Amino acid sequence: MAYVPNRGDIVHLQFDPASGQEMRGPHFGLVLSAKAFNKQGLAVICPISQGAAASARTYGTVVTLMGTGVDTQGAVHCHQLKALDWRVRQAKFKEAIPGYVMDEVSARVEAILSE
Repeated sequence: MAYVPNRGDIVHLQFDPASGQEMRGPHFGLVLSAKAFNKQGLAVICPISQGAAASARTYGTVVTLMGTGVDTQGAVHCHQLKALDWRVRQAKFKEAIPGYVMDEVSARVEAILSE
């Protein structure tokens, strides 16, 4: 059976088309949604960037991957989560993150979505 992204997976995929402040081009992303949901063809993903994200860091909306034991370096941009068609964007599995990192990302996303 072909790969289906799962919650906690880091995948490499295309974020274009993008507009405004959205991340563009090919990037790694962290899958937030469960495999059962992702089987339908969409997955909720936060991009990972190694670039400058000073404003996002100021507001506490990024989670660093440094020191977590994964090969992928950079920061998960919790404020840029989006539902993406991972099949069309040809998502490729890289690695899975530790559970405690997923917990931190989930807590930041929840803080963004709640009052």
